[in-house]
Amino acid sequence: MNKFFGWRMVAIAIAIDFFAVGFAFQSYPVIQLQLEKELQLSRFLTTLTIPIFMICSALFFPVVGKLLDQHSVKRILVWGGFIYSLSLMGLYFTVNYLSFIVVYALPIALGATLMGNLSTSKLVSSWFEQQAGRALGIAAMGVSFAGFIFPNLTQYFLMDVLLLEWREVYLVFGIFLLIIITPLMFLLVIDKPEDVNQEIDGGFNKEEKESEELIGFEWQIKDLLKNKNFWILTAVFSLQFSSMMAILAHITFYAAEKGWADQAAFIFAMYAIPAMISKVVFGWLVEKKLDPRAAVSISLALQALGLILILSAQTPTQLAFVIAIFGFGGGAGLPMSNILFRNTFTPKSFGTSRGLAQPFIALTQATGTPVVAILFQYYGNYDNAFLLLIGMVVAAIFIVWLLKKPQADLSVNS
Repeated sequence: MNKFFGWRMVAIAIAIDFFAVGFAFQSYPVIQLQLEKELQLSRFLTTLTIPIFMICSALFFPVVGKLLDQHSVKRILVWGGFIYSLSLMGLYFTVNYLSFIVVYALPIALGATLMGNLSTSKLVSSWFEQQAGRALGIAAMGVSFAGFIFPNLTQYFLMDVLLLEWREVYLVFGIFLLIIITPLMFLLVIDKPEDVNQEIDGGFNKEEKESEELIGFEWQIKDLLKNKNFWILTAVFSLQFSSMMAILAHITFYAAEKGWADQAAFIFAMYAIPAMISKVVFGWLVEKKLDPRAAVSISLALQALGLILILSAQTPTQLAFVIAIFGFGGGAGLPMSNILFRNTFTPKSFGTSRGLAQPFIALTQATGTPVVAILFQYYGNYDNAFLLLIGMVVAAIFIVWLLKKPQADLSVNS
């Protein structure tokens, strides 16, 4: 038998997530500094781009999730890469904020959703069962690694060395995605083990496998919407992701307000490596039977600690260190959400359940950034805005303990 290809799919998922998140999301906190000046935008409008992108992306999630449960993951990834690349190149031709936001909110959101973490998580879930926690945690590292590479790549190489302006940066991203990444996805992605005569987990730990009834249970949308666990998970990760995105959207501005604009990209990027490590750590802990509610609580507590310490940072180095703590806590959110939705609603319905939750998550996630901008404009500082974010994270810690243990109950009304 050929060497097990599952870990190869995990590596491919890391790379896909790296580019999918990096092009549109992780590069924007640097680009927005140039965008604000050129288009003479308010802080509210400048930071509104990503929330609008997230909301529009979320509207595509239920459809994409259902497609992933029924069709080829590779085909969806390739179509996503094609749409995403053309959309990024389209930003080169935008002439004002309205045209910019229309492209960002519609075709880019669609392409990034098709090519994004929902698709790669479905891919990895198809290859692993007993090692799913570890595999999903490792696969999600690409998201955080992009947060370290893309801000620095965008500011210090593309803009400072090559002297590209923001439209040209997006043009380069789009061309690279079209001629390199999309063809590689078509050539390298394998949907599931049986396509190459292999087995889940490489055929190991068969005696510990869950029953086919549990793995194959298919949740219907109407049943998910009546399920308490669905809404608890949605609430917890809505609050966690909202806090995470609000900080990442404003931290370069916060650094600039402190007089540290030259170090803004470095400070922003410091969340990424700890976030990448935490994905593996928390995925491994859950795989080793740590109560997932405890794992989520620990990650939320670290995220809250980072938020508290942000307000006391007195130097760029201190702020970078604090952002690293914040990143280690918040970075666990993505794999933990994937693991908990997968385990609670079965691998067969992972795409449907996670996709259905995303519009509700994104609505809360998207409001955090503009609310912080409004509070900043009203008070003239970020103090009260960050206190609000702390309260949201603390609330999530209490809510997660209302969750019934995953895989304990398949009742649609539980």
